[in-house]
Amino acid sequence: MNGTQYSLDNLRDIVVPDAPPYWPPAPGVWLLLGVLTAVVLALGGCFYMTWRRNAYRRAGLALLDTARTVHDVSVVLKRVALAVFPREEVASLYGDDWIAFLNRTCSRSRFSAIGAIDSGGPATQELTDRAGTWIRHHRFPECRALGGEG
Repeated sequence: MNGTQYSLDNLRDIVVPDAPPYWPPAPGVWLLLGVLTAVVLALGGCFYMTWRRNAYRRAGLALLDTARTVHDVSVVLKRVALAVFPREEVASLYGDDWIAFLNRTCSRSRFSAIGAIDSGGPATQELTDRAGTWIRHHRFPECRALGGEG
């Protein structure tokens, strides 16, 4: 064989470096995990607070399932309204004023002068459906929506 430096006998295998380790991650990965954790905790906190804030709605819907008369439905609606609206605004309402209040606080559910809302007659499915819609979708009073006590 030829003893020159360019001979094929002088070739060596290519040395491939080791793969970079998966642990510990780079600083950017730690930053991304921290931001992701903060976002997940913030969203979880928002969902939890919304769930807690709407506990009175769930209780009202459960009571509505047991209401059999028009008066019972009205009592359930009044109890739900008293849970969130100021007592001075809601407690004294009855008749047409009560219906106007219900219509003013929820645009999705329209109550008409359904006979005497305080009557002892049987509740219709339409009334129960409208009451359920009101419980689910009524608006908070302004001071409560902004985080104040109301």
